[in-house]
Amino acid sequence: MLTIIHEPDTDLLLRRAARHMCRKVREALAVRGSVNLAVPGGRSVAKVFEAMRAEEVDWARTHFFVLDERLVPLDHPDSNYRILQEHFVTPLTREGRILPHNVHPFILDASVPDQGTRAYEDVFARHGFRFDIILLSSGEDGHVGALFPDHHSVTDCRHGFIVMHDSPKPPSGRMSSSLSLMQSAEAGVLLFADESKRSAFERFKDATTPVSSCPAKLALVMKDAAVFTTLG
Repeated sequence: MLTIIHEPDTDLLLRRAARHMCRKVREALAVRGSVNLAVPGGRSVAKVFEAMRAEEVDWARTHFFVLDERLVPLDHPDSNYRILQEHFVTPLTREGRILPHNVHPFILDASVPDQGTRAYEDVFARHGFRFDIILLSSGEDGHVGALFPDHHSVTDCRHGFIVMHDSPKPPSGRMSSSLSLMQSAEAGVLLFADESKRSAFERFKDATTPVSSCPAKLALVMKDAAVFTTLG
């Protein structure tokens, strides 16, 4: 089931996306003991995190994983985890509303060929090896996470986390949830949050464009997906 929400005001759009995602977390927590939530990075996502802080959610029962990450240390300016930490985890930790050990960063290990993805899968496996809810933010080319159009990242058949050193978008070294792992999430929220994403949004809506050429279209096969866009 796919729902598309149009809202021309970007700030209002991102607040609506945050409320929707928090509602999905509450619904999932009503039927299970904990929820796994996967999140990317980016400026739009940071604003979603800020809006989420105002919502009443049992964050102590919510586990956070990064949907994708750059192959950099956690404190690096390019780190997606750092955005989550600064805009969500640290403020809620001060308020006592979140358990820091429920937030699971990807730890880069440059000493092994997989760069730490297998160790991250081990952590993920201890929490069911599933994403209940994922937040996606489309790039200008239609990429989500680190799955890029017409690139081996989007055709990799692994069900788990993948690593690459030839990302079409800098930096070249990245890890990402695989296509099948993203698609298996119970619910997803996909953002096309500004005019720069218009071309990607048009390809998303084009029935003749395959997922391999517009990875954001992976949301179309999810059980429950909502697209939030400023684009008409």
